[in-house]
Amino acid sequence: MSFQAKLMISLLLLGNTVLVIELLRKRRLTESYTLLWLLVVLCTGIATWSDRLLMGLTRFLGALVPVSTLTLLSLAFILVMLIYFSTKISRLTQELKDLAQQVALRTPPDPGAKKDGPGTTA
Repeated sequence: MSFQAKLMISLLLLGNTVLVIELLRKRRLTESYTLLWLLVVLCTGIATWSDRLLMGLTRFLGALVPVSTLTLLSLAFILVMLIYFSTKISRLTQELKDLAQQVALRTPPDPGAKKDGPGTTA
């Protein structure tokens, strides 16, 4: 991989690191996710700058050039993250539905509400 490509990837990783730390500082990202993203940045940086490791991965995956190996690994990571977040959203949706049902069962009816059922006179 060319030096320019390595430099560009490194700049993107640096920008990602700054963004993740800023999100943590503003409490918009938890520590566990921050550690995950910093681990991803570290692994990507090592794979980018270690020519021997990257070429070994490229041969192992059957790719033609190292950049396609990084792209393939990135897409695999994105797929795993999408599945993870989909399961998390599904679980939170179920919890929200359960909570809404519990609140609806515990809320007493409004005594001032007009009843239009049988046995009432209009």
